[in-house]
Amino acid sequence: MSVRIEEVGSLSVGRLNKVLSSFPGGAFKAAHGALKRAGDTAKTRAGQYAAEEYAINKGAFMGNVRVSTDIRGQGGSVVSMDVRFAGAVLPLLAFNTKYSRAGALTTQVKRNGGAATLRRAFAARVFGPVAVFERLGAARFPVEQKFGPSTAHMMQNEEVVKKMDEAVRDTFEKRVEHEIARILNGWGGAK
Repeated sequence: MSVRIEEVGSLSVGRLNKVLSSFPGGAFKAAHGALKRAGDTAKTRAGQYAAEEYAINKGAFMGNVRVSTDIRGQGGSVVSMDVRFAGAVLPLLAFNTKYSRAGALTTQVKRNGGAATLRRAFAARVFGPVAVFERLGAARFPVEQKFGPSTAHMMQNEEVVKKMDEAVRDTFEKRVEHEIARILNGWGGAK
């Protein structure tokens, strides 16, 4: 799953080019630093937004997320950033899964949805951590392991992407001033 954010802070990038025109590579370095921080914010906020939508805690989500930030530039200015979420499907036990009083296994994947009872399901340790399995028929075998959505599937929600876009833009706008000051004061290494 990829979230593409285009023209992040286009006014700030224009200002960067004007203010740092006497520093070769300074505008790109400042924009890159601000976008990197914005990408880190996107990763952190993704866990918060996923935990709001799905019955999973932020730590379980973040432990299974792999984020790569790809920053692209055109004409000496940074204009876009890709944040990619990748990872395997999560075990059903990472979500709100427990035994009911009747002894049946119940699970809740989405927060606003009700809990579902899994018929013929059980939790067992086979080749690693405890997992949820369900019998495919009345017989004891065959069984099938049950999974919840992957981190990429959880991040396909349009509302989550919209919130992340706003968070990235806000972080970029706030951080770009700090990056300008770093370069003007000689901290950025662009001389």
